[in-house]
Amino acid sequence: MSNKDMTERSGLNTHKKTKLATILTLLVSGRSLNTFEAEQHHDHCLNTTVSTLQNGHGIVIDRERETVPCLSGAATVRVCRYWLNTKSDNIRRARELLAKLERMT
Repeated sequence: MSNKDMTERSGLNTHKKTKLATILTLLVSGRSLNTFEAEQHHDHCLNTTVSTLQNGHGIVIDRERETVPCLSGAATVRVCRYWLNTKSDNIRRARELLAKLERMT
């Protein structure tokens, strides 16, 4: 099954959105992402997207370092896992920004 099919089946129709809107949609839906998972949604620089959401739009994104396998399991690499901070005012700001971004596409 393609990534597009998986995204559409999940109810997160992100294939025509901007990178910022795509990642924000995933985070608002309760997903968490690391950089490798973000690649599946065409975000090749998740840390920059997270920085834009935080510094440019005031959305709080929590994070935690994790170790994931790479090179077909021959090695590991440390990455950050990001998720939306669940305080009600933060969720409200994130949803308002997402609505604004969706109107723009």
